[in-house]
Amino acid sequence: MSYAQWNRYTQYIVGNQVVSAGVLYICILAVGPTATAPAADPTHWTNQGSPAGSLPSGLVAYSALTWTLDGTNGLYYADYTGVSPLLTTTSKLSTTLQMLTGYTNADVGVASGAWLISAYPSAAAGGTIRFFVSNSANPAGQTKIALSWAIAGF
Repeated sequence: MSYAQWNRYTQYIVGNQVVSAGVLYICILAVGPTATAPAADPTHWTNQGSPAGSLPSGLVAYSALTWTLDGTNGLYYADYTGVSPLLTTTSKLSTTLQMLTGYTNADVGVASGAWLISAYPSAAAGGTIRFFVSNSANPAGQTKIALSWAIAGF
C-alpha cells in the first residue's frame, strides 16, 4: 500500500493517511491548509509508525503461542497479535521456522516433523499474523523452536 506525502496546501478530513518525514499519520480532526506538519500537530494527527524503512520483524517461540488444531484442514494454527496497526490482509510477509539460540539439531530432533505451512497477515487485534503448522508434532510442546517473521511491505 502506498501513502500520499503530507502537503501543507491540502485540506485533510478524518481518516486521511499521509506520510511525513517517513512516518505514517492518520488525520483525527479535519485540518488544512496549514504549515504545521503532523509531527507537531497531535490535535489533528496520530502517529502510526513507519510505513517503510524499518518495518516490523520479530521472533516468537512456539511455546509462547496458543495453538489450536483446525479440524477442517488438520493443521495447527496460532495468532500472534499486536504486530503493527498498519498490517492488512494484503501486507507482504516473510516467515521461517528455526531453532532458538543455543540449541543444536539433536535438541530439536523430536520436532523434525513440524513444518511451517503458511502465515497470513490481518488487521485484527492491532495487526495479527496467523501461523499454520503441520500436525505431526504438537507445537505447544516444542520449546526449542521459534517462528521468525518480517513485514516486507504494507
